[in-house]
Order: sequence, then C-alpha cells, then structure tokens
Amino acid sequence: MPYKSTFPSIPIETQPFGERVLDAFWKHSIENPTKKAMICAENPKYFVTYKNLYLHSLSVAAFLESKGFGHGDMAALVLPNSWEFLEIIVGAALRGGGVSGASVLFTDFELQRQFFDSKSKIVFCADNSLERVIKAAKNCKNIHTIVVVQVSDRSLPEPELPFGIISYTSVISTLPKLNHHSIEIDVNRDILLLPYSSGTTGSPKGVMINHSNFSTMISIFTNHYDKYVFPKIAPDWDYSKEPVLLSLPFYHIYGIGILFAAMLKGQTGIVPSHFDKTVYLRSIQDYKIRLVYLVPPILVLLANDPIVDKFDLSSLQFALTGAAPAGIDICEKAYKRLKGLKRIDQAYGMTECSMACTMPFPDSEKSRVDVVGKLLSNFEMKVIDPSGKELGVEEIGELCIRSPTIMMGYLGRPQATAEAIDDEGWYHTGDVAKVDNEGFIYVVDRLKELIKVKGYQVAPAELEDLLLSHHDVADAAVVGIPNEAAGEVPKAFIVRKNSRLTEQQIHEFVNAKTAAYKHLKGGIEFIAEIPKSPAGKILRRFLRDQSSTLSKL
Repeated sequence: MPYKSTFPSIPIETQPFGERVLDAFWKHSIENPTKKAMICAENPKYFVTYKNLYLHSLSVAAFLESKGFGHGDMAALVLPNSWEFLEIIVGAALRGGGVSGASVLFTDFELQRQFFDSKSKIVFCADNSLERVIKAAKNCKNIHTIVVVQVSDRSLPEPELPFGIISYTSVISTLPKLNHHSIEIDVNRDILLLPYSSGTTGSPKGVMINHSNFSTMISIFTNHYDKYVFPKIAPDWDYSKEPVLLSLPFYHIYGIGILFAAMLKGQTGIVPSHFDKTVYLRSIQDYKIRLVYLVPPILVLLANDPIVDKFDLSSLQFALTGAAPAGIDICEKAYKRLKGLKRIDQAYGMTECSMACTMPFPDSEKSRVDVVGKLLSNFEMKVIDPSGKELGVEEIGELCIRSPTIMMGYLGRPQATAEAIDDEGWYHTGDVAKVDNEGFIYVVDRLKELIKVKGYQVAPAELEDLLLSHHDVADAAVVGIPNEAAGEVPKAFIVRKNSRLTEQQIHEFVNAKTAAYKHLKGGIEFIAEIPKSPAGKILRRFLRDQSSTLSKL
C-alpha cells in the first residue's frame, strides 16, 4: 500500500494564480498602503510597495495584451532576483500565458536553446544580459519583442537602447486595465511556469507547471509551517513583522516558491540581485532575519568562512536547506559557530513536483539532519524495487511520489513524460530512499546522476553531448566529485581522437558554451576507454571511485 501523508489534506486551489496573487497585493496594500513588499539588498533606498506590485502587474498585463501576448503564450525571463521578475509572472498569468526563467549566467548558446524550446514570444532581460539575449534571439523567429530591465545598478540612468528594444520603464507606464477577468483560464491545463529541469538524459527539459499545481504547492507549504512548524519552534511568529531574505534564484523552483509564499503572506522580502556573501550576511544582521532558506554551500559559508565573524548573526534561529543534501558535519559546525541557531532542517523536493515533497516536522528540540522530514499534506509516496514491487518500512528502493502538484509533463517530450510519470500518476524520482516507522523519510542515494553545484543542477548528459560535439573527442563521461565549497563540481573523462588534444583546449571549448557552474572545475582526465555496462550505460560510480587509477593516454 502507498504511504499517505499523516497531515490532513487541504483544498486544491482552483482560482487562477494571477488573480490570487493580485488579490493578495490589494489586501496588503489596503491594510498598509506604504508596506514595502521588496527591498533591494545592495541599496535599500530602492524598494517596491504592495501597491506598486498591484499596479505594475496590471500594467505588464496591459502591455502584453498590446503585443498580442495571450492564452498559451510564453515569455522568457533572463533576470536576476528582482521585483520585476514577480510582476512579469503575475502580468503574464493574468493574460493566460506563462513564463520560463533562465539563468543570467547562461551563454547565448544556452539561452537560444531555451528560447527555441519554450517557443517564447517575448523576452524580458537585464540590461547586462542584453547583448547575449540579442545574439540568442537572432536565430529564434518566435521572438518578436525584447524588453530590458535596468537592474544591474538601479542608481544609474537608463542607457540608450538599440532600435526596437523596449525599456521596462515604458512597460509599467502602460495604463493598467482594472478588468482583468476577460480571459478564461483552465487552472489544470494552462501553463503558469516553465522552468527547465536538467533531467538525466540530453538537453534540459521544460517542466509544465499549471496554475493549480503551483498554487496548491504554495498553500501546502505555508499551511505546513503555520500549523506544524511555527507553533512548535516559534509561537510568536508574525509574518507581517518577519522580513524574509530572498536569496535563492527566482528562475529555480525553490526560489520562486519561497518568493510567492512570502508575498502571499505579506512579508517584506530582502532581495539580493545575486549571491554576494557580504550582502547576504549584512542582510541577516541589518534586518534581524530569524529564518533562512538556503542550499548547502551557503551552510558551508556560515560554518567555515572567516567573514561570518564580522557580522552580528545573533537573530538567526532557523535554517531550512534543500536542493542538495547537507552534511551532518557541516550542520554541527554551524551549530557551534552560530550560538543563536536552534534548528537546521532539511526538505526534499524537485522542479517536477512544483517545489517540495517533504518538510521538517519538529518532534524534538534539535532538528534531525539525517532525514528530510515527513511527507507533506496531499502527498503519497511508495518505495519500489527494480521490478516495480512496493517495499515496506525501512526497505530501500526508488522513491515515487503522487500529488496534485506533480507537473503536467515535459514540454514537447511525450516519451520522457511517460518514462517519468506512470499510468497511475506516480512520478518516479530516480532517488533512492526509505521511510521509518515514524514516517520520517531518508534519501540515501541518487539514481539520477545530477551534479549539484552550489544548488544548481548540472546534467552529465548535457556536458557529455557538448564534449562529443568536439571534433577531437571520441568518447566522454562526466561525473560529480566532492568539493567543500560547491558541494560537487563536474569532472570529465575523455577518450581522444587526436593525441594532441589538451586539457586547456577542452576547458576553453566548454567555458565558451556553458554557464560558469557547468565548467569542468573537477578537472579533465584523458583515458583509454569509458567504462560501460553491457547495455551501454556509463559506469559513473566506477569512474568516481577509480578516477585516480584509470589508465591514461
């Protein structure tokens, strides 16, 4: 029998997400017209109120309508964390369209691939990404409009833009239409978000998340904290008085989930445009942050970096870490160093389930860093062996998840969708896990071979495809190797066609076509043959274990 969450189910959200968020903006602005919704962490004199968010979102919707953007259309976002990111999502949702966020670190090669695959019609980009975006868009005939947001330095005047490029200032100057209910939205079929998951094979895939998927996820998440976490660890918690540090990338499902949870609750978000440890630590100090959402490399920073001692982090009491496993040793170091820190909890989730599957359940004074918590409301799980047989308590196998938040599928990839979601609606995570008698879940290994670099996902298959496109590479394999600062970094094993091929040439080739976190910082090793199974699958575990002893050319 599948294991069901022990927490009562909550109603599935049926209101179009754009309307839900807009209603929240209106409510918060009526309660406090000057309430700051988001503050620029680098320069706090720049901020946006909930009233601004309400009006700007409507202006974005009106602008999109003027450009013919409507039901089922897609806008690409190449933006750092910013309130404009939020406004564009809401504006697009009100028009019945969706957004696909891309990293500002992406090269034009990576941007072009995502623009083309997502069929984006409009691109909103940061001023310092414009050159790459224009280059990428040249080969994407579906893109007809590029909008530039001045976010690299808000204190600078807007630069003169190339002909045909539109400034975001003019977008939010568009007269908003207060009647935004004219478009019929099917919350169970219409795409709200199209983040890209690295997957395990080939290029990244667009994950189709509809309005109900994401909206229900946010409700499950906030309900869990409100009913099962805060009453035990922080009975005095008041969202209106608790600022939140929004440092996780908004194009990532973890970051966008925390963003909307905070905005729906009426919190004030402190927004660093990119991760800078001085800005991050100063924000915790200045705004007296009590709870941080982070990834393991930031935990490593808090535990080990000498710069931490320059700041007063005594307000920090709670940390929730996700996106990759956090080591027990690092957690213990963080506890010893940060005297006010009471709990470090781990959660487990993925893009395909719209954010989280499990969350902490504080059953003791100190958190358990060996588990990822308990299954959230509205979720079911089962653990299966390779034949598909269900396993029992304490038995280890592949974790499968079922919930109303599971994606609709991968855009344009029916076969990949069918491989991920079976006929009964179970999403096969590719992760190895077990559940104990108390309902706590342990994720013990990954079937999926994703490399987690500072919380960013890197698919070995993507880098292998790229390496194999090099005319002097006969075969290639990529694995993740441990790195204290980044968690993991990619390492390549290469069989050369040309013995004169050098490591430097490979580094230059990869660096020119990929974001920095995908670079081969774990090194390059030339070998005689890539070890593979009889079925032709790369034996990655063998490569990781034997990397120093393999025969070299």
